[in-house]
Amino acid sequence: TPLVAFDRRGHRIGYGAGYYDITINALRAKKPIIAVGIAFATQEVPEVPKTPRDARLDLVLTEREVIDCRRA
Repeated sequence: TPLVAFDRRGHRIGYGAGYYDITINALRAKKPIIAVGIAFATQEVPEVPKTPRDARLDLVLTEREVIDCRRA
């Protein structure tokens, strides 16, 4: 999943249309999936503002580490 910013709880800021949140939530309603964000480490922020319709990421992959957001 592309993103502009993320936090370690798996919340992300995307590009504003909500397409990925809608898709992730629709897929999760059908079966278990793992949502993975791809980012640079510099895109991490302390906290991303969220709404009830936002889909959390399970993992974020950066050039420095794999962040498991399921533990947050």
